[in-house]
Amino acid sequence: MTRQEALPLRVALGAIACAAVFAQVMLPLLAGGYAAAYPQAANLAVPYAAAAIAAIACFEVALLAGWQILTAVVAEGALTLSTTTWVNVMAVSLGLTGITLAGICAHAGSVAAVGGPAMLFGLVAGLALVPGAVALRNRFLQLSTEPGPDLRSPGHSM
Repeated sequence: MTRQEALPLRVALGAIACAAVFAQVMLPLLAGGYAAAYPQAANLAVPYAAAAIAAIACFEVALLAGWQILTAVVAEGALTLSTTTWVNVMAVSLGLTGITLAGICAHAGSVAAVGGPAMLFGLVAGLALVPGAVALRNRFLQLSTEPGPDLRSPGHSM
């Protein structure tokens, strides 16, 4: 993979990271607004906002790991065993993101009885992120141990 081929991926990762930081900044403001509008659930605003901010932080760590993996692929031309640490960081971060989101949705839907059917969807989506992260990790590790073409050659897509 060449630097020119990696540029759109870097732009996308940067845009997603900026959106994640923006969401982290906006979450306390939104939580405060909802707490004022729904006083019966105001006690949930701070813990849910804190958990959501933590989930976004885990996602940002996964984005950083993706950036490092992309940098290694551009520098070395292929996925190698040196990217294993970043692949593991990405998988753990995505798994923690999923577990945190699933926990928020499970609590909101069952214990706090707020949010309605959307909480079931959030629970399922959060839990689905965990095996997805493991599958992504396994595929990356498989690609790093298989002999394959040099990804630095023009026209080769990953």
